Amino acid sequence: MSMIILITGILCSTAAAEDVFEFGRNRGIVSFTKSGSIGLLEKHVQVPIVLPQCMDLQYVRVSVDNWVGPPKVDFDSEVNTVNIKYRRLQHSASTYTVIAKAKREKNCRRRDDYEEFSTDY
Repeated sequence: MSMIILITGILCSTAAAEDVFEFGRNRGIVSFTKSGSIGLLEKHVQVPIVLPQCMDLQYVRVSVDNWVGPPKVDFDSEVNTVNIKYRRLQHSASTYTVIAKAKREKNCRRRDDYEEFSTDY
């Protein structure tokens, strides 16, 4: 009976291993998503956030699923990049999802909104 309780406890503790990191205010529309996996020997993953023209980043949500322990996650707003880092001896095999929300910039015209210049001479 104690073996069943032990196995159940292990299964329950590994099922809820997702850590969530949030940056900014949760507003805007979803403008970027990316999911991926991190290998056992990878210790640093960078995820650049690429937004459509005229969009201003408002919010970034990073979820990392690692049943052993969470990584250090930060967001570099200068280059719109998420950094996921594990310590040297930390178990790093995991999956991640990055979701970014943005709002349309006021008074911004996309490049394809401009009239084409004539090249006739």
